Amino acid sequence: MKKGIALLVSVIFLGSTAFAQSTAKKKFNRWSVGAHFGTTLFFGDIAQYDWWPVKENESERWNFGYGLNVGYQINPVWGLKLDVNQSKVSGTKRRGKRNNNSVYNWVYFESDLFEYSINATFNFMNLIYSDKTKERRFTYYVSGGVGFVNFRTQKFKIGTDSIVGSTGYEWPDHTTEKERTRETVFPLAAGMKIKLSRRFDLGIEQSLRIVNTEKLDATEGNTGINDKYGYTNLNLTYKIGKNEDAQEWVNPFEALNKNMEEIQANIDGLATDSDGDGVSDLFDKEANTPAESKVDGSGRAMDSDGDGVPDYLDADPFSGKNVSVDENGVELDSDGDGVADSKDIEPNTKQGALVNFKGQEIKVEAPDVSASATAASQLPSVYFKINSSKIDYWSSFEALAEAAKALKANPGLNLKVVGHCDRTGSEKLNNDLATKRAQAVVDHLVKTYKVDAARLTAEGKGENENLAPTEDGKEMNVNRRVDFIPAN
Repeated sequence: MKKGIALLVSVIFLGSTAFAQSTAKKKFNRWSVGAHFGTTLFFGDIAQYDWWPVKENESERWNFGYGLNVGYQINPVWGLKLDVNQSKVSGTKRRGKRNNNSVYNWVYFESDLFEYSINATFNFMNLIYSDKTKERRFTYYVSGGVGFVNFRTQKFKIGTDSIVGSTGYEWPDHTTEKERTRETVFPLAAGMKIKLSRRFDLGIEQSLRIVNTEKLDATEGNTGINDKYGYTNLNLTYKIGKNEDAQEWVNPFEALNKNMEEIQANIDGLATDSDGDGVSDLFDKEANTPAESKVDGSGRAMDSDGDGVPDYLDADPFSGKNVSVDENGVELDSDGDGVADSKDIEPNTKQGALVNFKGQEIKVEAPDVSASATAASQLPSVYFKINSSKIDYWSSFEALAEAAKALKANPGLNLKVVGHCDRTGSEKLNNDLATKRAQAVVDHLVKTYKVDAARLTAEGKGENENLAPTEDGKEMNVNRRVDFIPAN
């Protein structure tokens, strides 16, 4: 039984918490004030009938009560209410089980009381109302709380109306008022409300007040049952605040439905990858990257060298750090001398000037046409590492610059660029490698120094014209070279 109650309380709490979270984004009117008016009915020792109040003449006698309350709605389900109530109760006992005891027989009492309590309200309608399309106009609720009731009571003999007992009056005359008797009271209530407008609600409520004493009817018997009284009332409530809606009338299912729609949209987003980059649209910060392009976890195109040009557009994806590049990701060469700005010691050389690998200008003497053949025969060779056709700038750049200088100084000079290899490897491999070395030199002179390609002819001699013989099975570096031979 205890586990079942605990489970029910947990469901109610978690449900109301979920509703509170679902409506947290929007502001609502939470405070309210109200007034109520109704009738009371006593349950205790001096009561002839449980559900029909009578006095000594057996005519109906209804007692009235009224009061005010201030409420605060925590969320659509739970609220708090401070209630103040002024009312009267009475009862009659013409005969009872103890026929010879005048305490219980042929007496009636009247009591006026003042009550104040704090109550928690539970709008269970908000847990079961599931219509998401219609505005709700009514609600049901229950409440419970604790407070104090202050009262004075006089008990009379039927027929003579003589006072035979009292509470809150001096003894033995029972007519001189003294301080009211105060006892704890536990109000329990159930009610219904109708929404009249955005500001006003009209409701009906039935409550039972359980008083922690038997003194309310000025009679303490041996039953051990505390006195109680019911209060049936009509109430009018006014919502305080500038917001459009009151928290009490929020349909939490509507907010939950919207949240579910957002969740579904997010789930759909997780399953969709419009640009095919492997990152779902929900997390993709660049939704239009080309298919199969490399991206990071947020869907942004990778930029390996950090130059601001994504890799799929970068012609040089490994440019140096913090260098300036063009729209294709290639490092800028402001003076067009073939050396990038970050490596160019002289970034303002004139157009067409010969430079070394640092971008420094190489001075060219006045051309001597008659000495073209001599100039060509004196050009240094370009050397390569074993089994490589890649130009080693640190060992060959000066030789290439000398060849370019000679070509610039002798416009009529044409050169055969002849590649050589050592005897390492097969003859076919060496023939191909020698040709590749010659072509690499031609490509460098054309690209870097803007030499006319028609003035250069690449050919390979393989291992046939070694400059130095093999010693002790070791190949000499001088055999891995490219020579320049006049072609005129």
